[in-house]
Amino acid sequence: MSSLSSRSEQAYNMGGRKGYSDTRWSDIDKARLYGIGTVMYSALTVVLHPLTVMKIRRQVLGNSQSPTNTSITSSRNIGQYYRGLGVVVSLAIPGRIIYISTLEYSRELADTNARQLLLNPPSALASFNKELLGLLPLVTPFSGGVAGGLAAVSSQLIVVPMDVISQKLMVMEDSVFKEKGSAVKVARSIINTDGWRGLYKGFGLSLFTSLPAGSIWWATYAGCKDQLSVYGDPNICCMDGAIDSVPLVARQGIIQVASAFCAAVAASVTTQPLDTIKTRLQVGNTQDMKQNVSLFSVAKELTSTPGLYKGMLPRIAHMGIWGSVLSAAY
Repeated sequence: MSSLSSRSEQAYNMGGRKGYSDTRWSDIDKARLYGIGTVMYSALTVVLHPLTVMKIRRQVLGNSQSPTNTSITSSRNIGQYYRGLGVVVSLAIPGRIIYISTLEYSRELADTNARQLLLNPPSALASFNKELLGLLPLVTPFSGGVAGGLAAVSSQLIVVPMDVISQKLMVMEDSVFKEKGSAVKVARSIINTDGWRGLYKGFGLSLFTSLPAGSIWWATYAGCKDQLSVYGDPNICCMDGAIDSVPLVARQGIIQVASAFCAAVAASVTTQPLDTIKTRLQVGNTQDMKQNVSLFSVAKELTSTPGLYKGMLPRIAHMGIWGSVLSAAY
C-alpha cells in the first residue's frame, strides 16, 4: 500500500471497503495458523461429520439415509454417522493446509494487483480512469472468487482419494461393514479392482465441481461481507440507533454468519447436481461395491428423477457452519 498515493489509498479504502477484519496473508502468523488451526479444523470436522454422512446417504441411498432400519437414537445408528471420520481427519488436514495457503496467498495477490491496475492504469487505459475506479467495489468478490477456485482445485489431489474411501464406508450395509469396514480394506479393494487410478475416480468431475463451488462461495462471501462491513466498522456511525445499540462484536459475528450462509446457499444451489453425480460415481454400486458405474449411467438415472438435489440441505448447513466458524476464527 505504500506505493499508492494518498488519493489512491483513499480510493482503495472507499472503493473496496476493506472493512473491520480483512486480514491479509502477509500479516498472519503461519505457525499459529497451522498449529491452532489444525486443532480447530479437526474438532470442527468431528462435529460436522454427521452432516456429511447425511448428505452422502441422501445422494446415494435416497431419503432413507441409512441402510438399516434401527432407531437413529441407538448407539449403533449414531456410530454410523461417524463412519469414515478417521480417513477424513487424517487426509483432510494436509488438504486443508494446501487449500488455505493457496486461497490466502492467491487472494492477496489477485486483490493487490487488481487494485493497482484500476488505481494506476497503463497509459493505454488512462482515458478510462473514471470507469476503472467504478470497478473497485468488484475487486473483493473477484479476488475471492479467483482464489477460491484455485484453492479448491489445488487440494483435490488429496481430497478425491479421501472422498472415494470415506464415502464407501458411509453407505455400507452393516453386514458388509463388519467384514470390510476399514479404510485399508476399502482402499485395497479399490486398488485390486481398478488399480491406483480407482482412488481418483471422478477426479475430473470433482475438479469441475470444486472450481465453481469454491469460486462462488468465496466470491459471494467476500461480496456480502464487503457490502455489510459498514455495520461492523467501529470507525463508521451506522446512523441507526437500533443498529448502534447492538454490541460491535455481535454485529461483526452476524456479518460473518450471514455472509457465510449466503455463500453456502449460492454455492450449493448452483453446484449440487454436479456434486450428486460425483458422489454417485465415486461410491459406485452400494451393494457389492463394484466400480463399473459410469458417468453417463449415473447422469441419465439422476436427471430422470428429482435426485440431483438430494442432500442439499445438509450440504448448505455444513458449508454455512464451517465457513462461519473458520472465517470468524481466522
